[in-house]
Amino acid sequence: MAKVGYVGLGAMGGSLSRHLVAGYELTVLDRNPAAVEALCHAGARAASNGAELARDCDIIVLCLPRTADVREAIFGAGGLAEGLTPGKLVIDQTSGVPVQTAAIAAELAEQGVAMLDAPVSGGIPAAKAGKVTIIASGPDEAWAQAEPVLRAMTEKVFRCSALVGDAQALKLVNNAIGMDFRMAALELVALGRKAGLGLAPIVERLNAGPAANFTTRNMLAALVEGRSTTDFALALMAKDLNEAMALALPHGAAMPMTAGTRALVQTGLALFGKDAKLDDVIPLTGKLAGVEMRGEGGDDAELLALIETGVLVGNVLSVAECVAMGKRFGIGPAEMARILNVGSAWCAVSDLLLPALAAGTRPDLPLSLGEAVGALTELTRRAAELGTPFILPGFCLALLQEAMRQHGAAASLGHVTFGFEN
Repeated sequence: MAKVGYVGLGAMGGSLSRHLVAGYELTVLDRNPAAVEALCHAGARAASNGAELARDCDIIVLCLPRTADVREAIFGAGGLAEGLTPGKLVIDQTSGVPVQTAAIAAELAEQGVAMLDAPVSGGIPAAKAGKVTIIASGPDEAWAQAEPVLRAMTEKVFRCSALVGDAQALKLVNNAIGMDFRMAALELVALGRKAGLGLAPIVERLNAGPAANFTTRNMLAALVEGRSTTDFALALMAKDLNEAMALALPHGAAMPMTAGTRALVQTGLALFGKDAKLDDVIPLTGKLAGVEMRGEGGDDAELLALIETGVLVGNVLSVAECVAMGKRFGIGPAEMARILNVGSAWCAVSDLLLPALAAGTRPDLPLSLGEAVGALTELTRRAAELGTPFILPGFCLALLQEAMRQHGAAASLGHVTFGFEN
């Protein structure tokens, strides 16, 4: 039985590491004694420091808030490096900084220690249920050694590259897509609520057609039922969006949707404080719009159709801009098409969009530019009348108007995706 060490027993790491108790001799380490005690009750043993854990284990997994924390855990006083020997493997499940992680891997390689990055997508409930998505990258031998451990945590494990750091870059693409269309959808839901629509009819309409996405199927469906979906820290999402922007800048990738989303998330942190959770973007959006996001109301078919179109456009542009950024960074488009739709970046329209973007063809989406611009123009008018924000949908309208000037009103919405490629 392989000896596995797990460093970082927060909400995500604590959930993932529990799946390893049955199949591995597990040693754990965390600054929180209660988290360590909980894993020990489940069958793990505790290490006093990183050096001890590394000496006793063949494979060491880390899941920490930031890459700086990973570096400290490995190379700091009493850290893993003091107990690592040639032939051992380090797996980093942190949503970290790709270039910095690659540098750590190079330093470990000098000691004969292999490294793989394997960040996680899907949220805490999915982690507890063994249904998260793990994206991994690293050398062949490291992957062969790591794969059984990763598959003990979830069946959804994908290797995207042999280069350490690529998985973290793809995770940033994934998180930016999911958060972009999350905030765009919430703005449009707030508009509908301010206009008198009930939340349930809005969510039902969105989930029944091509505008469905991970947020409408999870966060908004849960909001209708009055329950939470995640305790993921909003500060960590802000960190991921900052890193996505930093990844894009050297490659000249346009990221207007992600920039707008990042601004809204930072606003949420300023309003709700450093302990804010991802679910707090719901009251944030309601506060900005001056409306309760959950509640009863009417069922206006015309407005519901406009909102559906607006959310669909937000989905398309979120995927297009972030995939283009990933391609410029060097992630294979075929790998993005294979992996992105199984986690929080999923949306119904990407079943058409991602294969086309991977193939370098123009996706034939079920909406013309003229129809999309018309719907967003009317939504802009209503947002102004109601006094609700129109930040991300406003970006969408500006991008579509430019695409329509280039390609004509009758062109498919898919034409706008090429604006991010150029």
